Amino acid sequence: MVGARAAVLVGIVVVLVAATAGTVSAQQAGNTTTVDSCRTIDSSGQYALTGTVTGDLDDPNAACIEITAGNVTLDGQGHTVAGTGAGHGVEVDGSRGPVTNVTVENLQAHNWSIGVFALETDNGTIRRTITENSTEGIALGASSNYTLANNTATGSAIAIALGGQSQNNTLRRMTAVENRWGIHFERESANNTVVNSVARNNSRWDYYSERNDNENIVRNLDLATGTFSFSERNVALGAVTSPPPLPRGAGNLDSYVEATGTRGGQAAISLTMSYGNARNPVALWRHDGQHWSRVADSQTNGAASTVSANISEFGTFAALSDAGANAGGPVTVSADRGPAVQRNLSTPTATATPTATPAPTPTTIPGSAATEQAPAANATPTAARGESEATESSGIGIVRTVFVIAGVIGLIVLGIVALRGRNDRGPGFNR
Repeated sequence: MVGARAAVLVGIVVVLVAATAGTVSAQQAGNTTTVDSCRTIDSSGQYALTGTVTGDLDDPNAACIEITAGNVTLDGQGHTVAGTGAGHGVEVDGSRGPVTNVTVENLQAHNWSIGVFALETDNGTIRRTITENSTEGIALGASSNYTLANNTATGSAIAIALGGQSQNNTLRRMTAVENRWGIHFERESANNTVVNSVARNNSRWDYYSERNDNENIVRNLDLATGTFSFSERNVALGAVTSPPPLPRGAGNLDSYVEATGTRGGQAAISLTMSYGNARNPVALWRHDGQHWSRVADSQTNGAASTVSANISEFGTFAALSDAGANAGGPVTVSADRGPAVQRNLSTPTATATPTATPAPTPTTIPGSAATEQAPAANATPTAARGESEATESSGIGIVRTVFVIAGVIGLIVLGIVALRGRNDRGPGFNR
């Protein structure tokens, strides 16, 4: 009797294990948690938006989606976190405890005080986002060692703001277009690097830095009137589309920028300007508000079509060529307004199979630990994660079905054996 009961018990255990094993394996293989409303994410893991998330917040410091745990990835899957003007769309908040290794990607944030905000966190990533119509598009506050890549900010007061000792961050392939201020560093937010980015048609300044004791480094920043590389401390720069009339003998090369010192410390910039084709020698010139003059000790690299100088006196700067006695006077600048602003991310559907966009060769910044290989600015989110999870889930489902069927058959066989044992033993089987 004991043996028969044990056999039946073993069969039941087999079925339960078969029924649960597939579920446990599925959770381990693909544990993405869906997000369809404002919430706090306080556990590590993968999270994904399933549609537009709308938040109507009264508190300007509150967040629609707040991340308070480390080792989190929030994938917007092209969807929007929409507000009504107050609060933060997505906030990574380390103010109450250490939060590191958080990634926010593939989402849009519209109509917030801050679209995407990282506060007192380190070693995070914000990539492939579009922020619009906010006080600040993307902001870091007291956050360091972040990588910001392939983000667009438009229609805001400040497109991209780093403040409160946000240091050692890398901004790569950023686009700040049609805001008041473009890229903004302040309050000891230094030792940051900007690479291969765009700041155009911002009504106040395309680039702004103040109250910093150390430098920030910029390589290949496209303004409407040229491409510029520089290291700076407490300097603001903006494109100049209507320069003062050129001095006699100077030729226009469509490369102009206004640079000025800001508040909060010594202002200085080491500036390199690119220019177009020039048949004659090129020099860097400065207009001080009344007159043009050559910048002392400027250096020209004809092969690279650049002119450079260390600058501590500010004004309007231009790369001008020697063009003969008849040149000079008023000029019309051919401003590069750039491509149309990207305002939407592609949203994957349940049936479509997205095509991964090959990533470009990463840019290595000397002296920086950040060498992320970031996808192209308009990259469609890669399908690798979804495809692998679907494949694993399919395999898990088949295995689970086989185990359940085997368990049921086992129970039937064991039941028959038990009944035969009962018939052989006669009365007293259940006693």
